[in-house]
Amino acid sequence: MGKLFSLDSPVMRFLSRMADIMILNILVLITCIPVITIGASFTAMHYVLIKMIRNEESYIVKMYFKSFKENFIQATILWIIILLAGLVFVGDYYVFVKSGQEFSLVFMLAVLVIDILFMMTAMYVFPLQARFYNSIGRTLKNSFLIMIANFPRSILMLILYLLPVALLLLSPMATPFLIMFGVAAPGLGAAYLYRKIFSKIEPEPEEVTSDMDFKVDMEGVETEEDAVDEAADEASDEPSEAVESEDDPVI
Repeated sequence: MGKLFSLDSPVMRFLSRMADIMILNILVLITCIPVITIGASFTAMHYVLIKMIRNEESYIVKMYFKSFKENFIQATILWIIILLAGLVFVGDYYVFVKSGQEFSLVFMLAVLVIDILFMMTAMYVFPLQARFYNSIGRTLKNSFLIMIANFPRSILMLILYLLPVALLLLSPMATPFLIMFGVAAPGLGAAYLYRKIFSKIEPEPEEVTSDMDFKVDMEGVETEEDAVDEAADEASDEPSEAVESEDDPVI
């Protein structure tokens, strides 16, 4: 019985991880309240989650606000771009449903597909911002290319992120659970899915000696865009294996 509750036991490690996720989730919700800070909040969340699955996390709060501060400007710009694009799609929905006009089924399906591709692309933006130094344009481009090259995995990630929304719609009583785990828990599942992708596109395995060494500077990496483009082209033939080979994209 003593071994069951020792600090190194699987039960205690699981409970400790749940506590970390709950703390992280509450941090994200609090820092998202101003709305304009959502991009920095999601970037900081993924920074902590990536460290967590690499077993490199230390102080959750300290790591979170370190990334929040360092990525605030670029993550906020990325968030504004995503928000504006999202508002366009919401406007499309309003026109389809509320305008009273009739639209062809093919046109509405095409808009729906674009909306889904947009959401799946947005899922990679803040993890990439958390992990790699890059320009805003290249981060957006690479998010799209990685989504295409890993399409089945991207669909699983989208399902993970939509589960809390579905749970809330099915039962408002789930609200307390979502406040504790509704953002960070799906993010952790997504981190396990994109972890292998990121490990493939890093220029070389690096030893992380401190938080300051964690982000990978991709400036000066030769043929970085060509390599990602090549991965996206290969995905059109073998989408499920595009980033499983040894010649995976380098951002």
